[in-house]
Amino acid sequence: MELLESSGTAQPVKSVNLKREIGRYLKKWPWFLLSMAIFFSAAKIYLRYAQPQYFTKTSLKLQESKGKNTTALSDLKNLGVGVSGNDELQGETTVVVSKPILGMVGKNLNLQVSFFSIGAVKEVALYNGGPLKGKIISVTHPERFSGATYTLTPEGKNGYRFSNSDTIYQFGSAVKLPFGIVQIDRLAGSSFSAPLKVVFKSMSTVISSLENSIAVSLPPNKGMLMELSIVGAIPQQSEDILNELSKQYIIDGIKDKNEEAQNTQNFINDRLAIITDDLSGIEGQKENFKRTNQITNLEVQAGNAVTKADENTKIILTQTMQLDLVNSVLAASSGDQLLPSGLGLSSGAESNIVAYNDLLLTRNRVLKQATGENPAVITINKQITELKNLIRKNLIESRETLQLQLGQAKAELNLAKGDISKFPEREKIFRSIDRQQTLKEQLYLYLLQKREENAITLAVTAPKAKVINPAYTTGIVSPNRDQIEYGSLAIGLLLPLLFFFGKKTLDTKIHTKNNILSHFPTASVIAEVPFNKEESKTVHSNDFSVYTESFRILSSNLKYLLRARGLKNGGVVLVTSSVKGEGKTTVSVNTALTLAGKSKVIIVGADIRNPQLHRFMDGHKKGLTDYLVSDDTTPDLFIMKSNVSENLDVLFGGQMAPNPNDLLDMEKFDLLIAYLKTKYEYVVLDSAPVMLVSDTLHLVESADVVLYVAKADFTEQEMIGFAESFRKDNNISNMAFILNGVKPENTRYGTKYSYGYYSYTHDEKPKWWKKFV
Repeated sequence: MELLESSGTAQPVKSVNLKREIGRYLKKWPWFLLSMAIFFSAAKIYLRYAQPQYFTKTSLKLQESKGKNTTALSDLKNLGVGVSGNDELQGETTVVVSKPILGMVGKNLNLQVSFFSIGAVKEVALYNGGPLKGKIISVTHPERFSGATYTLTPEGKNGYRFSNSDTIYQFGSAVKLPFGIVQIDRLAGSSFSAPLKVVFKSMSTVISSLENSIAVSLPPNKGMLMELSIVGAIPQQSEDILNELSKQYIIDGIKDKNEEAQNTQNFINDRLAIITDDLSGIEGQKENFKRTNQITNLEVQAGNAVTKADENTKIILTQTMQLDLVNSVLAASSGDQLLPSGLGLSSGAESNIVAYNDLLLTRNRVLKQATGENPAVITINKQITELKNLIRKNLIESRETLQLQLGQAKAELNLAKGDISKFPEREKIFRSIDRQQTLKEQLYLYLLQKREENAITLAVTAPKAKVINPAYTTGIVSPNRDQIEYGSLAIGLLLPLLFFFGKKTLDTKIHTKNNILSHFPTASVIAEVPFNKEESKTVHSNDFSVYTESFRILSSNLKYLLRARGLKNGGVVLVTSSVKGEGKTTVSVNTALTLAGKSKVIIVGADIRNPQLHRFMDGHKKGLTDYLVSDDTTPDLFIMKSNVSENLDVLFGGQMAPNPNDLLDMEKFDLLIAYLKTKYEYVVLDSAPVMLVSDTLHLVESADVVLYVAKADFTEQEMIGFAESFRKDNNISNMAFILNGVKPENTRYGTKYSYGYYSYTHDEKPKWWKKFV
């Protein structure tokens, strides 16, 4: 409600005022405090009754597979009990929590039956410290049973009854229940005086619970180490479960190893019996063959012939290779090129080839500096020719010698083959029998050796894994007291913040001057009228309330606008709004009363569709409508004293007419305005809302200033856009906004706003509960 800062100049959209936004939420501090208190109290109650969960873990070191030294038949396949790679190590993480092992854990620890003490708010599980112990003897329909819960009530010194039965049972006796037969025992020295809750579970339910609670991990860079952990409400029970799980896992590994070794033992014994029979038959067959063919030593007899044949065959291969080599060198000597040396030829030929190659290389070097007619070159050529002829001669002699030796070797080979051909069938049969005997003997000896090794494996029960750290509890993992307490405070703080932020985000109403400027940057807001619960309240000269001061500021800014248009002695002021209910008539009346303090003012009820001036001033039914349809040339008979201010007259709207547009568009109305301007300094026109009817459009041309009223917490933001379109479409250059019904906290100065020595604290003191709104 400050003096006008800018009237015609454009104002840029202001950036977010962080201080104001923070202050907006700080005003709601009681809600934040209440929300935080509620959530913190709820967290305290939860922590008071929440069951603590403890983290328990154990560590196992798996034995690495030793390969063929661990089991028999490892030459054929690795059947050891150790782990030989990352894939097998990953597989063991599944084996350790397999259903058979977990079933043994549940059975040995009797996890199918649990007891709980009944409290006023929560139930506490009893483990080892309870007075009772139970077990499930049999289940009628295992496939349909998952669990059952009962309450045990003590009866006498040694009796009890179930919650759904009046029958009294004795401890230690079998009891038939709907799902099966159970037995409840009382521990010696314990006291059973209050009801207890007992829960029976099927083994499949126990196994599923253990599968979900036990975690298996392989710590990185720690070799064959495996860690098992569990989170539970009873540390001792969790430790017993992990220790029993480790024990059953080791037993299962030993059992697998022994079963494997025993199967190997049976396999070896069966094979030895079969091979023994086969050896006996082969030896008898060999004996009959020798006796029938009168063979003393077939191997020696045939071996001599074979040896001779092998020797001659080697000679033939060697001589043939030498012969091919000589032919190759002899063919190469026909040209003028280097000959290969070091190929195993005769020493004379080798030395001649070396000398030949040296001369040839020497000639080639000389030819790089001399011609072929050089005496040295001619001499070397002559020597080369002589050596070449000598080499060819030596090679020819060597070839003839090799051919002779090759012929002799072939003759001897044919002779040896003739000797061998006498024993082909006998040798074939004898070798087949001997080969079978040798194979069976080797297999027999191998199995004997492996049987002894397997017997050692059965005697030595090496475990699959070793317990490095027995199960131990590290501490409470949930509930995390600090996290829950701080989290409750954070939620208690954020929930109201989100609520108020969402409320503000979804809010489509106008609340402050900045809301208008953000949608209509070039608008001029000349006044902020504070909220007043008396909608028809009028201002008075001796009233110094903020409400009255806001209209005095409005009149000052209005005069400034008129002077800016060159009107120093008043003008025509048109007051309108978008829709009904925005306080247009209230602003019109109070603006006229403020201007009437020192000037002659008349207010005209131009809203002839819905006249409202009679709510503020007493008057008869005649008014503007009556004048426009009458034959009177002057409106003096229709103008009334306001009886509120001496300087203020009023021309009421008059009778409701069926054609308001036609009436206001009459030339007589324009003459009326011209006449009023001669008698009054200020003419205030209270017009109809521009968004509902088009009556006001006829008044714009007669107005010097158009005051557009918007009501805080009532006017929609999109209506500001309509006002901008209204100004642009009608080419209105003298329009200004008045924000009506502004709450103190939405003004520039908030609740600290004051004028002179008066502030909002002089108004009626608000109720205490309104501070929370």
